[in-house]
Amino acid sequence: MLRYLEISVYIEQFEVDEELFENALKKFLILPPIFLTDLQTLIVVLKLLHFALTKRVLINKLNWVAEILTKSESMHHNLADDFKKDEKSKQLCNQFCIELYEVYWLCIKNYSHFSTLNLTKLLFDRLASTKKEIVLLQINMKCLTLLTENPKNIDKDFVKIYLSQFISLKTILMNNLNEKSLQRSYLIVLNHILHHTILVPNISEVWCMYDWETWTWSMIHSTDVLVRALVFQFSAGLAVIDIPVSHNLIHLALNYFCESSCLENCVVAEQAALFCSNLFCFPKFKSLCHQCIIKLDFDAFVQIINLCSYYDYTKPEKKHFMTSPKLVSNICCMFFNMFTLTEVNLYELDQHSQFVQALFMCLKKYSTPMSIENPNIMEMCGRICSILTLFIPVSNYNFENLLNSLNVIYERININLDYCTTMVWRSLFRLTTIVIQYTNYKTFVITNNLITALITSVTSKNKDLCIEALNVVSLVCPQLSKKFAHRVCNILIHTLLLEWHHKLKRKMLLIALSNIFIEHPITYETAKHDNDILHFIISKLKIMQLQVTKQSNQKSKILQSEYLEIVKFCCNLFHGCNDAREDASAELPDLVHKLWPIVVANPKSDILMCTLQMLVSLTSACPSACSAMTMTSSTLGMEPKTKCTSFSLFHESKLLSIIVLALNLKDKKCPIKIEQQYLKFLLVFTSYNEGQIHLLKVENVLDTLVDLLKSNYVNDSLAILRNLCFNGQNRAVILSSDVFLDGIKTLLETGNPTNQSYKDISLAIWSIACNNQKARLQLCHWGIDRYFEKSSDLVICSDETKSIMNCTYKVLKS
Repeated sequence: MLRYLEISVYIEQFEVDEELFENALKKFLILPPIFLTDLQTLIVVLKLLHFALTKRVLINKLNWVAEILTKSESMHHNLADDFKKDEKSKQLCNQFCIELYEVYWLCIKNYSHFSTLNLTKLLFDRLASTKKEIVLLQINMKCLTLLTENPKNIDKDFVKIYLSQFISLKTILMNNLNEKSLQRSYLIVLNHILHHTILVPNISEVWCMYDWETWTWSMIHSTDVLVRALVFQFSAGLAVIDIPVSHNLIHLALNYFCESSCLENCVVAEQAALFCSNLFCFPKFKSLCHQCIIKLDFDAFVQIINLCSYYDYTKPEKKHFMTSPKLVSNICCMFFNMFTLTEVNLYELDQHSQFVQALFMCLKKYSTPMSIENPNIMEMCGRICSILTLFIPVSNYNFENLLNSLNVIYERININLDYCTTMVWRSLFRLTTIVIQYTNYKTFVITNNLITALITSVTSKNKDLCIEALNVVSLVCPQLSKKFAHRVCNILIHTLLLEWHHKLKRKMLLIALSNIFIEHPITYETAKHDNDILHFIISKLKIMQLQVTKQSNQKSKILQSEYLEIVKFCCNLFHGCNDAREDASAELPDLVHKLWPIVVANPKSDILMCTLQMLVSLTSACPSACSAMTMTSSTLGMEPKTKCTSFSLFHESKLLSIIVLALNLKDKKCPIKIEQQYLKFLLVFTSYNEGQIHLLKVENVLDTLVDLLKSNYVNDSLAILRNLCFNGQNRAVILSSDVFLDGIKTLLETGNPTNQSYKDISLAIWSIACNNQKARLQLCHWGIDRYFEKSSDLVICSDETKSIMNCTYKVLKS
């Protein structure tokens, strides 16, 4: 049969009766051997299956082998109890186990359903009984290396048991230093267990039960390159969960990079760099990092990176190089952590080495569609982008066209967001953000692939990737085409509706949307039609208003942060979208009044400042919004009124009274920035009839505004007084105010009026005196007219202002 199978390798169409073949061999695997001859036959059958699986003969016809072996696991592992009675029996049992494990190994490789958690546990349990038989131990470990590659085969609850079974083999390993394959398998399995359990809570409590410091230091002196690399890889994993590692090992790892002539084998250097990278994430190594970083030979790193740029790693032929994309990746990762931890002077470092230039050239070399198909090269590009984000603010290197050349990375938009792609995109998004911020980049090309990558990232479950993508969206809004702006806007709104409860995402989504609406106001209409974003935002304010009335002060503070985000967004939305102001007029003013007690509770808070900014944006060039400010309901939960009444919440919350009181020069408790916003709001509010009428009803308003004519707010105050004069209903009150008339006269006499001051005063006086004889007489009685008599002599005034002053004088003298 063996010869028959050997020959079949050379036959193109190899036919066999599957059922006959299966039935002929299956019974040997199912039925337990009774005599030694049965056991010998079973060994021959296993050798036959081993040969077939090794040569991949009938590989599709042997699925049943894995299934039968799975069902016979228990029986096969109990054979030793029946046969180990004499030396020959022991030898046959040992040979049987070796052949069985060889077939196991081939089944694990060829049949995914054979790889199970139960098999993993079984082989771990058998370690103790096989450790005296090196060959059997080797093949057992070889099976475990394949099994533990898959996290589903590692029971996180059994890690402690796995390790206890595994640790007992450390002595054997040290006594058999020539068994390099055994050492490799041992370290590979350790690395797999650590890697797949590294995020398990409190897992460090299990790993710290053993003395890894001494053991790793002894193993690092192995003559086998791969063993040394695996020791560093294992130590890198221990560092992540903060398990103590040998300081000698740290110095040894860094010594590889202290002189270019001492560069270690590439495979070892890759893992040594990864080990150092993981260590220097921890502040406790800051002092050590400071000591080490000054010893590093940056020329060695430049050489490594330049060699990586020189060789072509996209070609399939395998060569042994001094460097690799993986090594460059790990070096970049190590430096990123070291620079961040020590806060090293990057400007000085950039001046004295070619490090940045080497990174830049390497990145440019591999920014091609063919190159980035290689995962190691893709990862390297991402790590280089990360380290460059640190240098861009301090480097004199010209980064022109860098971003455009990296757009090729986004061509892989149809793949799943695996770990590598997520890392690379995050790094590239971050690099894009930094380059645009620090270089005022105006020639960045927005491609369809980039937009797709940004949208994919924004809608992904990875919060960090989403945030980095939103930063880019916020910055590139001015460069977006109309088509891209609509596309991005719709996705941002859709994501916001779904992810409102995620605080950081919500904040960044609102910022990005704000920038979209500011740069592309036309998108509001589409957004309103597809997803009524304003209605959604106002509904959140309504919920908030009801919650605030029922919650404690502490919970109210939590709500305030959400309120602040909403208000900032609305401020930006209203700034560029007149339709949005109109749409908001129906309900938003009423909600602001109902929240006003909380808004003014802390005059120095951002909440008051931003609310005032929003009110200015809302009422600017929008009479309906201004009118709505005076038509609020006096009862919480009630809808706005259709007309203003003396019982409206507008009066009860005394919004205008609070503002006027805060502007009193005698009371300097109000911060300057709040005073400025109060005046901006009053200026906009008094641009319309409702504002002009209602502001003048506030007690001492004219006294306060006239007092401000003596302050730095003279221009704002005078503009508000001018607006009040525009309304004929205010004429009687204004003319009866000696404070107002005396204030205007004083300003004209001693206030050194500017061109704008003359213009505003002229318009105010003209409005009061026009078509009103009584007003003209009273103004002339105060001698106001004489200040307009020789307006043509005022050098400070423009021709327009002189013309207005001349018209005012004619009205006064008519």
